Amino acid sequence: MAVDIEGGIIKDGELARLALMPEVRDAAQTGVDLIALWPLDTAQKLSNDAKYAEDLQVLVCRAVAEVITGAEIPMADAEFVYEGAVDIPGRPQSVVDALIDVNDAYEQMEDYSRNGDTALVMAGAGDLNVGWDEEIVKTVAAALEEIEQAAGAAAVSSEGGQSEDGDSEDDSTPHGPDVESITQRLVVVLAAIEGLLGLVENDVDAANDVDAAARNATPIMLYINELCERMSIPRMYLTSRQFKDLVGKYLETVGSGDGENAIDAVAGFVSPLAKAEWEKHHNDVVYDPVAVAKAEKEKEEKIKKAKLAEKFKDIPEDKNKPPVEL
Repeated sequence: MAVDIEGGIIKDGELARLALMPEVRDAAQTGVDLIALWPLDTAQKLSNDAKYAEDLQVLVCRAVAEVITGAEIPMADAEFVYEGAVDIPGRPQSVVDALIDVNDAYEQMEDYSRNGDTALVMAGAGDLNVGWDEEIVKTVAAALEEIEQAAGAAAVSSEGGQSEDGDSEDDSTPHGPDVESITQRLVVVLAAIEGLLGLVENDVDAANDVDAAARNATPIMLYINELCERMSIPRMYLTSRQFKDLVGKYLETVGSGDGENAIDAVAGFVSPLAKAEWEKHHNDVVYDPVAVAKAEKEKEEKIKKAKLAEKFKDIPEDKNKPPVEL
């Protein structure tokens, strides 16, 4: 829905309704399962999580750059720029520059998750060169302050959370957060997404062009991850296609005259994507290459034994022959 800053972006009634949505609670349960892994207890898990964080930045920056340029960007290009490349032979410089700008914006916003300084978010949005007019800049800046207040309130009401290094602080149970506390945090993030879309998509021309509208909203793709971190829930990831689909769904809902339910549409779209990403994060953290190799070897041996048993099942057994292990 279109957002009236004076009326506020984050409304308690809407948050309470979102908190009852099955998709939201399902995602929250997955978040609980992921957070329960902390503190990570092996070097392998710590290494896996560090790699996940690096890969996520590359994926997010690639997705944002794809929305900005309209080009399909190979992962290798996104990785080269993440590692410091300023040009890539055979690749359009405009794409490389977009990747550089997005990585700069990503790093510009990073400290927001630790200190709550919304000016860093606005500076990161500036790095993306989205061309917001003065009115949008003012309303978004005001909205970010309101979201920051709501984020703090939600974190307090759910009694703590995950610390900066991922360790579990005092929370709603001795073993970490429960579904209710994660749900309270998640719905603030979902409301923030919908509210910010309502602010940056007031341009009528953009509303008739999903690609243009998505480009206008790209700062949200970066900010929302930092807001998740700020609220002690795992980060999210939307591909460029998924983000465009989200923007399209939002515009379609508002355009149909059903703007009051736009927040439900956004929550219903984003929650399963958050669940999928949090499941992936969980699986990446617990991945043990040695255990996987051992399991694969045992599986292969089991198949071989089954094949041998099938091959010789009709041959009479010589009772005088010593037993042989297959």
